[in-house]
Amino acid sequence: MKKFLVKALVLGFLPSLTFHALLGAASTFPQAYGLCVICHARDLVNYLVDSLTQAHFFTYGPLLSVLGIVLGGYLAAKRSGRTSPLQGRALDFFLLGFLASVTALIMGMCTARIALLVGWGSLEAAIYLLGVSLGVLLWLRKERR
Repeated sequence: MKKFLVKALVLGFLPSLTFHALLGAASTFPQAYGLCVICHARDLVNYLVDSLTQAHFFTYGPLLSVLGIVLGGYLAAKRSGRTSPLQGRALDFFLLGFLASVTALIMGMCTARIALLVGWGSLEAAIYLLGVSLGVLLWLRKERR
């Protein structure tokens, strides 16, 4: 357990602290990109709109990073032996994931980006974080019954 905590500190906390210290020094807005796949779906839609309309309204990031995330996640799960199917109905997992994706696409951000933006003082992100928190609390209350 002690080795795990040391690894978590070295691999998670220190790079994050360094990254945010550099962001603060450079006075740049936090990007929080690539933590979930929602931003990549948003960028894909923006890319398609730009390509179809030739308007170039949006800037978009590397779309192949989605492939890297999915392949890397699968290989990590395969290596650790965690590729067994989840218990429960597949339709429930699909619908909950779909709803989470749609709300994230409406807001244009995932929960990791929300937390960063709340830290930067974004009122829109604070309202969205409050809504997500309320939804989670209501779901937990329903599950306890």
